[in-house]
This record gives sequence, structure tokens and C-alpha cells, in this order.
Amino acid sequence: MSTDTHISCLRDIKKAVITKGKRGDFCPPQPDHFHNFYEIFYLLSGQCHYLLNDSVYRLTKGDFVFIAPGELHHSLYKEGESCEICLITFKKEHLLINSGLTRQSFMGSVPALYQEAFDGLLSRMLSERTQIDEYSDAFMSIYLQEVLLTLMRHSVLAEQDPGLLNARDAEILLATKYIYKNFKQHLTLEEVSAVASLSPTYFSKKFKQTTGMGFKEYLNYVRLKYARTALLTTDSSITAIALEYGFNDSNYFKDLFKKVYGKSPREFRKNPD
Repeated sequence: MSTDTHISCLRDIKKAVITKGKRGDFCPPQPDHFHNFYEIFYLLSGQCHYLLNDSVYRLTKGDFVFIAPGELHHSLYKEGESCEICLITFKKEHLLINSGLTRQSFMGSVPALYQEAFDGLLSRMLSERTQIDEYSDAFMSIYLQEVLLTLMRHSVLAEQDPGLLNARDAEILLATKYIYKNFKQHLTLEEVSAVASLSPTYFSKKFKQTTGMGFKEYLNYVRLKYARTALLTTDSSITAIALEYGFNDSNYFKDLFKKVYGKSPREFRKNPD
């Protein structure tokens, strides 16, 4: 993977963190990225588009995205589009009790009736981040627990057809969807660029500009993501998993897995956290 992607994946956090700010078309474009902790992206106002794995969704006030570790994502903004957001990052060990967290991302919307109370909860979290006293960390954990329970209650995604950022990116979205559907197969740059109806050279350049990753990087990311799940949910050998998920060389798979996730596949299987 590229250096930036590698860092975004392995960056660690010591405690739950909440931030509030504004984003929009005035911000530098954000590349696709993923990391080894949970993230909550919540819209206090405004609107934006959000890429999660291979689809782009339109978000408005009260909508949220819950991003699990290892999931590809970033926010997108049309011309004149902006929003005010709260962003919360945390790891499972920052919770007081098991909230039934999974490694699956989900989206939803806090109903208008509950938004004022939920926004107040976020305000209390923002206050405690200044370390008011020795009880602040405990309050942060309690508030985080309440945030998660609220979002899980409202996690039914009212999914519509993915809203494309603009027509210029439509062919790249076609390509990423094709990769997700066919990543177990032997995919070439020529084959996928043909799906996007672009020349291999132009496709390679545009794919990098749009996703922040090269074609091969993105393909390996998708393969690693599913292989990672297979390590935890099946008894298949590491070699069998490597071959099933598109890696012809199990040693290459092991080296790449360790580079991206910081552990060998065997170590990850024993201790995924």
C-alpha cells in the first residue's frame, strides 16, 4: 500500500476522541482511507456525500455513518455543499460494557424527535474532552456508550440508489463496484478500465485521483479486507484463504497483510484486537 494509506491504517488512538467542525467544498479533497479503530461521522447540519466501500450516499442533518475498522471511506462535497459534523473515534477497549459491536459498518438517521437530545449528549462529550476533572474520562466512556446504543437503535439504513458525486466520477464508481464483485478473480488493469470505458493509461491516472489509491493498491485492499474476515470466521488454512481471495502467492499475501495490519495472518487470527 502507499505510505499514506499504510499510516492511516496503523495509526493508534489511546482514548476516545470527539471533535466538531465544518467541512465542505472549501476543504482539500479527502482520499479514500481506512484505519484500525471505530469512527462515527454525524451531521449536525448541512449535507454531504459519503463513500463507504463501493457506494456513495447522500447525507443530511441527523444522518450518521458508523465505520468499523478496515472499512474504506471518506466524505465528498459537491460545489457549494458544506456541513457541520461531529466525529468520534474509539476502540473497543474504550467502552465500559460490550455494546454488541461488530466489524460491520452501518448507516442510519437519528429521528428529528430525538435529535435535540442527541446533540445535547454530543455537547456533553465535547465539554468533557477538556478534562474538567479526574472524572472526565469516566464520563466520556459513559456518554460514548449512550451514543452507540442510540445509533444502534436507529441503524436501519433508508438506502436509496447511491448518489454519485458528479458525472465525472461515475465511471470510477462502476470500476470499484466491478472490483468488489470480482476481486476473487484474476483482474487486470485493462479489463477494469474497459468496464469504465476508459483507456488503461487515463483510467489509472483518474482512479488514483478519485480514490487516492492506485488500481493494484485498491484491488489488494479489497482482497485483504475479505481475507481478514475469513481468518476470524473460518478454519481454512492461511494458504487456502490467500488463494480463495485472489492472491496467487501465499507468501506475498502474508507479507502484505503484515504491512497493512501490523500483524501476520497467524498472529491476527490469534489476537485480532
